[in-house]
Amino acid sequence: MSSERVFVISPRKSGTHLVQELLVHLGYRIYGEPVPPDAGRPAFSIRERLDMAERFLDPAEFASLDHQRDRDAFIRTTDEAWLQLAWAWQTRLAVAPLAHVEAIAPEARFGPKMRPEVWTAPFSSTPAGVSWIFHSVDVWRMDGSFLAEWVNTGSPKVILNYRDPRDVLVSLVDFFSRNNGLKFMRYPESAIFGPVLESIGDYGKKLDYALSDPQMPLLSDFESAISFLHHPNVCHVSFEELVGPQGGGSRAAQLTAVQRVADWLEHDVDPGAVADHLFNPRSFTLNKGRTGRWRETFTPAHVERFESTFGHLLDSFGYARGAGR
Repeated sequence: MSSERVFVISPRKSGTHLVQELLVHLGYRIYGEPVPPDAGRPAFSIRERLDMAERFLDPAEFASLDHQRDRDAFIRTTDEAWLQLAWAWQTRLAVAPLAHVEAIAPEARFGPKMRPEVWTAPFSSTPAGVSWIFHSVDVWRMDGSFLAEWVNTGSPKVILNYRDPRDVLVSLVDFFSRNNGLKFMRYPESAIFGPVLESIGDYGKKLDYALSDPQMPLLSDFESAISFLHHPNVCHVSFEELVGPQGGGSRAAQLTAVQRVADWLEHDVDPGAVADHLFNPRSFTLNKGRTGRWRETFTPAHVERFESTFGHLLDSFGYARGAGR
């Protein structure tokens, strides 16, 4: 397991599953907006749990723990402590909060009492070897101490993952259309866009709607990432680079991208062996997983409308403007 902490910005439907699989194969555990594969779910050792409990649990709560006498209670309480720590950092980072599934589950309780330090401790006090992945950040609202720690120490390592915004729009339409909104409380916006898009039968009209609703989670995600795109202390990697031949990319670009991320995180790896595991058909967020799908669905009118509204995103992220089909 890696001892580094990683912070990943990946606008919605930007092929987050690829960078997530890459990080899992580099030894990281995943927390954030994408659903992690089983191998990437945080599983903490007894030592890690004791450290987290001593640092963040109320002293009386900590004193009541005994992992030798009642291991089940110890695991349950420290699991809840981790969830509250992660929840606090979502607030401190001003990221879109996850629906707190554990808090609405029938068997859940509020959780143990935490120390006030959960709101002031540095990011370096969070468990090591965790990659935090979020779709959108707001540097004007996030905890300034996180930015100061990053600038002064170089930690956490920051990665920006992105994709052609036109393919992102198509993937958003597909994702919301097939999820029926209310099924996935992890993504509360699905409760709105799922039923709306399912109620529109014609695919072209679905695209019309997606291009007309300013609340579709596309513009805000990408615009919040532009500053990180130009930051010298951020590693940039695109879906088109990571997807490889199975998704319409090239093996050479895939190997180069894997090596770039591994070097950034100071991991010595065989890029070919890692790349072989990136394209995971079982990923929750994977639909088609191909580059250039927008060319199969956009009409000339869609191309014109997209470029009039989102053309600056294409320019900023280096994607050529042009006709669809």
